[in-house]
Amino acid sequence: MKKAIGYILLGLVGLILGFIASSWHTDIPAEEIIEKYAYDNSEFLELDGMSVHYRINGDTGKTVVLLHGTAASLHTWEDWTTELSKYYRVVSFDMPGFGITGPEPNGIYTRERYLKFIDDMLVILNIDSCYMAGNSFGGYMTWSYAAKHPDKVMKIAILNSSGYPRGDQPTPISFKLQKMEWLKPIITKVTPISLVRKSVNVVYYEDDKVKEDKVVRYHELLLREGNRAGLMGKTLQIKYDFTDEIKMVQCPTLIMWGDDDQLVNVEAAPRFHADIPNSELIIYENMGHVPMEEIPEKSVADFIAFLQK
Repeated sequence: MKKAIGYILLGLVGLILGFIASSWHTDIPAEEIIEKYAYDNSEFLELDGMSVHYRINGDTGKTVVLLHGTAASLHTWEDWTTELSKYYRVVSFDMPGFGITGPEPNGIYTRERYLKFIDDMLVILNIDSCYMAGNSFGGYMTWSYAAKHPDKVMKIAILNSSGYPRGDQPTPISFKLQKMEWLKPIITKVTPISLVRKSVNVVYYEDDKVKEDKVVRYHELLLREGNRAGLMGKTLQIKYDFTDEIKMVQCPTLIMWGDDDQLVNVEAAPRFHADIPNSELIIYENMGHVPMEEIPEKSVADFIAFLQK
């Protein structure tokens, strides 16, 4: 019996070691990521030791600034950018710790640091006032920026935005692991594409809309040198203790939400609507966490209609 148990334990250890070995990925150099994922009109600027990746599309109308969510990049707005640039000047950028931009050299990923980064980008790009839209963590930064800089933001849209405590909503296992700092040597090296695929499936309502090239892009941008440590730093340092500031948002606000969001419960949508005085609410049926990716035509049309009121 003891020998049988020993064989079982040895087999389990072998499986674990095999999984780690197959999922162990070294960082991908920034140069390779740029070559594969930069757009023809991608631009870069130096800011606080980072080479920030950004795009400007369209040259007419007012400026729209788009902010992506956690572990995403400006690529998440590709369909929105195509349509919006017909009417507006569209600015998007990869925030610190994500996309092509890569990690913060000083390792600071607080809310205040991200807000300063966004403001610095707007100053450098000579944007005195703009419309702004953000998804998930980008939505958190959007309403936070509007509350802090009411003179710079004319209207905002928040898509499945974070901001309120999670309450009873289950926390994804990947988020829980990111908060275990002692796991950093493993988490920043072991990144199975199967976990990334599962994470992308979670944010979509319809799995068949999740194409393999999108999963590969999310995976490889996560492997961009420094981004895995950046993701962990952001997860550990970002706090959601500022719900009182939601009521400080005075500009017209469009709240857009999927009714089947598995990351940020749809119950948060009417809370935003109640707390933001001048707001409108759209809840999409049979929709997940990223309506700008899953139903880009409908969601961007609603955003444009809101801007043109």
